[in-house]
Amino acid sequence: MMLFNRRTFVNWLATGVASLSLASIPLAHGDTQPKIKAIAFDAFAILDPRPVFVLAEQLFPGKGTELSNAWRTRQFEYQWLRVLSGQYADFWQATEDSLVYAAELLKLELTPDKRQQLMHAYLELKAWPDAPLVLTSLKNQGIRLAFLSNATPTILEAGIKKFRYDGCF
Repeated sequence: MMLFNRRTFVNWLATGVASLSLASIPLAHGDTQPKIKAIAFDAFAILDPRPVFVLAEQLFPGKGTELSNAWRTRQFEYQWLRVLSGQYADFWQATEDSLVYAAELLKLELTPDKRQQLMHAYLELKAWPDAPLVLTSLKNQGIRLAFLSNATPTILEAGIKKFRYDGCF
Protein backbone atom coordinates (compact mmCIF):
# COMPACT_ATOMS: atom_id res chain seq x y z
CA MET A 1 0.00 0.00 0.00
CA MET A 2 1.27 3.47 -0.86
CA LEU A 3 0.41 6.42 1.45
CA PHE A 4 0.43 10.01 0.25
CA ASN A 5 0.54 13.26 2.14
CA ARG A 6 -1.01 16.42 0.66
CA ARG A 7 2.22 17.57 -1.03
CA THR A 8 2.84 14.18 -2.63
CA PHE A 9 -0.78 14.01 -3.76
CA VAL A 10 -0.58 17.42 -5.46
CA ASN A 11 2.81 16.65 -6.99
CA TRP A 12 1.44 13.39 -8.32
CA LEU A 13 -1.46 15.25 -9.91
CA ALA A 14 0.85 17.90 -11.33
CA THR A 15 2.90 15.30 -13.15
CA GLY A 16 -0.26 13.99 -14.76
CA VAL A 17 0.30 10.46 -13.54
CA ALA A 18 -3.01 10.21 -11.74
CA SER A 19 -5.10 11.99 -14.32
CA LEU A 20 -3.75 10.08 -17.33
CA SER A 21 -2.64 6.61 -16.33
CA LEU A 22 -0.57 4.62 -13.93
CA ALA A 23 1.96 3.77 -16.64
CA SER A 24 4.84 5.20 -14.63
CA ILE A 25 4.13 3.00 -11.60
CA PRO A 26 6.44 -0.02 -11.60
CA LEU A 27 4.77 -3.26 -12.56
CA ALA A 28 5.17 -6.43 -10.60
CA HIS A 29 7.68 -8.74 -12.23
CA GLY A 30 6.03 -10.38 -15.24
CA ASP A 31 2.64 -8.80 -14.56
CA THR A 32 0.75 -6.56 -16.91
CA GLN A 33 -1.27 -5.01 -14.10
CA PRO A 34 0.05 -2.30 -11.76
CA LYS A 35 0.97 -3.79 -8.41
CA ILE A 36 -0.83 -0.95 -6.65
CA LYS A 37 -4.33 -2.17 -5.92
CA ALA A 38 -5.37 0.32 -3.26
CA ILE A 39 -4.38 3.73 -1.96
CA ALA A 40 -5.19 5.04 1.52
CA PHE A 41 -5.35 8.79 2.05
CA ASP A 42 -5.30 10.89 5.16
CA ALA A 43 -8.51 12.93 5.32
CA PHE A 44 -6.64 16.20 5.02
CA ALA A 45 -5.05 15.21 1.72
CA ILE A 46 -8.61 15.10 0.37
CA LEU A 47 -10.59 17.47 2.60
CA ASP A 48 -9.51 21.12 2.81
CA PRO A 49 -9.51 22.41 6.42
CA ARG A 50 -8.67 26.02 5.51
CA PRO A 51 -12.29 27.27 5.83
CA VAL A 52 -12.23 26.30 9.51
CA PHE A 53 -9.31 28.65 10.04
CA VAL A 54 -10.90 31.41 7.96
CA LEU A 55 -13.90 31.15 10.27
CA ALA A 56 -11.59 31.40 13.30
CA GLU A 57 -10.27 34.70 11.93
CA GLN A 58 -13.83 35.95 11.35
CA LEU A 59 -14.85 35.07 14.90
CA PHE A 60 -11.62 36.37 16.47
CA PRO A 61 -10.36 39.19 14.21
CA GLY A 62 -6.61 39.57 14.39
CA LYS A 63 -6.29 36.44 16.54
CA GLY A 64 -7.77 33.75 14.29
CA THR A 65 -4.47 32.69 12.77
CA GLU A 66 -2.82 32.42 16.17
CA LEU A 67 -5.83 30.50 17.50
CA SER A 68 -5.78 28.18 14.48
CA ASN A 69 -2.08 27.42 14.85
CA ALA A 70 -2.35 26.66 18.57
CA TRP A 71 -5.55 24.67 18.00
CA ARG A 72 -4.15 22.57 15.15
CA THR A 73 -0.93 21.82 17.02
CA ARG A 74 -2.72 20.77 20.20
CA GLN A 75 -5.32 18.80 18.22
CA PHE A 76 -2.75 16.31 16.97
CA GLU A 77 -0.71 16.36 20.18
CA TYR A 78 -3.84 15.36 22.11
CA GLN A 79 -4.47 12.49 19.72
CA TRP A 80 -0.94 11.16 20.05
CA LEU A 81 -0.65 11.64 23.80
CA ARG A 82 -4.03 10.10 24.54
CA VAL A 83 -3.29 7.04 22.45
CA LEU A 84 0.16 6.61 23.98
CA SER A 85 -1.20 6.97 27.51
CA GLY A 86 -4.04 4.53 26.91
CA GLN A 87 -6.68 7.29 27.28
CA TYR A 88 -7.98 7.35 23.72
CA ALA A 89 -10.55 9.95 22.73
CA ASP A 90 -11.74 10.29 19.16
CA PHE A 91 -10.66 13.10 16.88
CA TRP A 92 -13.86 15.06 17.48
CA GLN A 93 -13.24 15.13 21.23
CA ALA A 94 -9.56 15.94 20.77
CA THR A 95 -10.50 18.73 18.37
CA GLU A 96 -12.94 20.28 20.81
CA ASP A 97 -10.60 19.92 23.78
CA SER A 98 -7.75 21.48 21.84
CA LEU A 99 -9.96 24.38 20.72
CA VAL A 100 -10.85 25.10 24.33
CA TYR A 101 -7.18 24.87 25.32
CA ALA A 102 -6.04 27.18 22.49
CA ALA A 103 -8.70 29.77 23.33
CA GLU A 104 -7.73 29.72 27.01
CA LEU A 105 -4.03 29.94 26.10
CA LEU A 106 -4.71 33.08 24.06
CA LYS A 107 -7.20 34.44 26.61
CA LEU A 108 -10.00 34.51 24.03
CA GLU A 109 -13.65 34.32 25.04
CA LEU A 110 -14.85 31.12 23.42
CA THR A 111 -18.61 31.43 23.80
CA PRO A 112 -20.74 28.30 23.34
CA ASP A 113 -21.93 29.73 20.01
CA LYS A 114 -18.38 30.34 18.69
CA ARG A 115 -17.29 26.94 19.92
CA GLN A 116 -20.21 25.27 18.15
CA GLN A 117 -19.56 27.20 14.91
CA LEU A 118 -15.90 26.23 14.84
CA MET A 119 -16.60 22.59 15.61
CA HIS A 120 -19.42 22.40 13.06
CA ALA A 121 -17.05 23.77 10.42
CA TYR A 122 -15.35 20.34 10.45
CA LEU A 123 -18.62 18.89 9.13
CA GLU A 124 -18.62 21.37 6.24
CA LEU A 125 -15.22 20.53 4.77
CA LYS A 126 -15.05 20.31 1.00
CA ALA A 127 -12.49 18.53 -1.13
CA TRP A 128 -9.38 20.31 -2.31
CA PRO A 129 -10.06 21.53 -5.87
CA ASP A 130 -7.78 18.93 -7.47
CA ALA A 131 -9.00 15.94 -5.46
CA PRO A 132 -12.12 14.93 -7.43
CA LEU A 133 -10.22 14.65 -10.74
CA VAL A 134 -7.53 12.48 -9.21
CA LEU A 135 -9.94 10.30 -7.27
CA THR A 136 -12.12 9.75 -10.33
CA SER A 137 -9.09 8.77 -12.39
CA LEU A 138 -7.87 6.34 -9.75
CA LYS A 139 -11.31 4.82 -9.28
CA ASN A 140 -11.76 4.45 -13.06
CA GLN A 141 -8.50 2.50 -13.16
CA GLY A 142 -9.85 0.01 -10.64
CA ILE A 143 -7.77 1.19 -7.71
CA ARG A 144 -9.52 0.86 -4.38
CA LEU A 145 -9.50 4.03 -2.29
CA ALA A 146 -9.64 4.31 1.48
CA PHE A 147 -9.14 6.76 4.29
CA LEU A 148 -6.49 6.07 6.90
CA SER A 149 -7.23 8.95 9.21
CA ASN A 150 -7.70 10.17 12.75
CA ALA A 151 -10.87 11.94 11.62
CA THR A 152 -14.12 10.45 12.88
CA PRO A 153 -16.47 8.60 10.53
CA THR A 154 -18.89 11.54 10.89
CA ILE A 155 -16.28 14.03 9.63
CA LEU A 156 -15.25 11.74 6.79
CA GLU A 157 -18.82 10.96 5.73
CA ALA A 158 -19.79 14.64 5.80
CA GLY A 159 -16.79 15.49 3.62
CA ILE A 160 -17.54 12.71 1.15
CA LYS A 161 -21.13 13.89 0.81
CA LYS A 162 -19.98 17.47 0.23
CA PHE A 163 -18.13 16.47 -2.91
CA ARG A 164 -20.59 13.73 -3.88
CA TYR A 165 -18.27 10.74 -3.73
CA ASP A 166 -20.44 8.24 -1.88
CA GLY A 167 -19.06 4.79 -2.61
CA CYS A 168 -15.67 6.14 -3.68
CA PHE A 169 -13.95 5.13 -0.45
